[in-house]
Parts: sequence; C-alpha cells; structure tokens
Amino acid sequence: MNKLVKRLGSSFLIIVIVTTMTFFLIRLMPGNPYQVMYHQFLMQGMNAQQAQDQVRSILNVSPNQPVWQQFIQWFTDLLHGSLGTSIQETGVPVTELIFNALPWTLVTVSIGLLLSFVIGIVLGVISATKRNSWLSGMIDNIGSIAHAVPAYVTAVALLYLFNVVWHIFPSSGAYGIMDTPGLNWSFISSFLYHMALPVSTYVLTGFGSWELAMKSTTITVINDDFMMAARLRGLTRQTQMRYLGWNSILPLFTGFMLSLGGMFGGSIFIEGTYSFPGIGALFATSIGSRDYPVMEGCFLLTTTTIILANVIADMFYTKLDPRIVD
Repeated sequence: MNKLVKRLGSSFLIIVIVTTMTFFLIRLMPGNPYQVMYHQFLMQGMNAQQAQDQVRSILNVSPNQPVWQQFIQWFTDLLHGSLGTSIQETGVPVTELIFNALPWTLVTVSIGLLLSFVIGIVLGVISATKRNSWLSGMIDNIGSIAHAVPAYVTAVALLYLFNVVWHIFPSSGAYGIMDTPGLNWSFISSFLYHMALPVSTYVLTGFGSWELAMKSTTITVINDDFMMAARLRGLTRQTQMRYLGWNSILPLFTGFMLSLGGMFGGSIFIEGTYSFPGIGALFATSIGSRDYPVMEGCFLLTTTTIILANVIADMFYTKLDPRIVD
C-alpha cells in the first residue's frame, strides 16, 4: 500500500510538472488568440474597455495579465474541476468538448489497437517458430513496411482506394447525417461503416511493431532452460506453445499499457484525414485556432492517462511475472 501511495504521489507530481510546462510552452507559440479576439470586438464597435471586459468574461482571464497570473487562475480552476471555456467555440466548456469527442476516439482506437496487437502477436510467434523458412521472411518484410510507413500516408492511401477509386466507404464523419446517435441498429451499423477506414489504418500502422517485438522476445524465450525442460519432459506441442506465447508476451505488456493510455490522445493525422470527430481532430483544430484551453485540456488528458497506464503496468507486471521482485 505504501508503494502504491508513493507511486501515485510521484505520478501526480509528474502530471503537475508536465501540465505546467505545457501551459507556458503553448503560450510561446506564434499567434495570440487573446489579441485576435480583442481586435475582433473592437471591429464590432466596442471600445477598448468593453472589448477587454468581453474577452475577460469569455476566457475568464484578462488578456493583459502576466502569464504566471493566468497560470494561477487556470490551475485554481483546474483544482475545482474546470478546464475553462473554449476560445473557438465561444462559451462552451472544454470538458464538454472533450467528453463529446472522447467516445469516438476510445471505440475506434481501442478496437484498432487490440486488433493490431493480436495480429502482431500471432504473426510474431509464427515468424519466430518458422524463422528459417520463406514465411518468416515474408512476415518480417510486411511488418517492417507497415511499421515504416507513416500513419497519414496509410490513411490517405486507404481513403483514395476505398472512397475515390472503389466508392466503398465514406470519406468523413462518424455516422450518416440521417442517423440519430443512440442504441439503435441504424446508428450502430452506420457508425461501424464509417469507422472501418480509421480502424483499418490503426491496424495497418500498428501491427508491424508488435510483430517485430514479439518475434524478438519469442526467439529469446525459445532458448530458455524451461522451454528445453518442457521439450525433454515430452509435453504436448500445444502446452509448449502456451508456455512460449505467455512468457514471450510479458515484455510487451508495458508497451501495450502505454499504448492504451496514449489512445486517449487520439491520432491527429488519422482523425484529421477522415474528418473523424475524435480527440485527435479536436486537438488539431485547437492548435490551428490557438485555442489554449482546449489544447491544455487535451494535453492534460493524454499526460494523465499515459502516466496512470504506466503505474498500472508496474503494479500488474509483478503479478503476471513472479520472477520480477516488487
């Protein structure tokens, strides 16, 4: 329990440090949304004081305040559960924008991640056990190419093939314009239809790294003493493969947990290519419009989930592998 408290305490400290750094770094980016909004209100006929008051009421921060005072105000609001309001979507709370975008990202990225992980694990084991055959070379080449090609290239290629050339899948959105979100077959089928390309992109860009990593660990485990003992004892092929697979997959557990934590950040390139209304698209839009509160909210979400995923991985790894001393 004491170790858990220490880990959570250090994790909280890391989150505070990272969010503090991103708060100030974001404001070093070229462009200032406060001044842009201030001049827009001046052009609408407001005087200087009215424009400043309007900006202050929308952003809950005076545009003339020093950055450190803005940080204190933002951090105080954060401790009270508020991430502020969006600059682009005037008056809309950042938490509302994130909660609206989060489900689309969670479903698509989690499905894509799980499929890519399973496919990569299976292909990695096959490649390792058949490493002297042509099949192993073919699997490794495919995995290397899939891992090397950037996600946005794969997304554009799939979009071109399955939308422009063959007209099979839609090019944008999460569901049809005639469908109403809810637990009904019309919406669910439309959503599955629209997420086919994003999920396929996640799988194609993700399975290669898992395959190569799984092959490496499997080759190492094959030569371990316990595998030699299993063969000498005459255990069935199925039992040997179960031992081999379980012990080979353990080193990949931390990476998988970090990937699960990182999926809350979505994918800017993939969601941007397909105009998919997830966290990645929201983040990209906030960067383009210099929407500081939304950017900070997305950074905070991603940082928190990755760090907590790392803590969970550390906690469970010793339970999964008794050889590791806590």
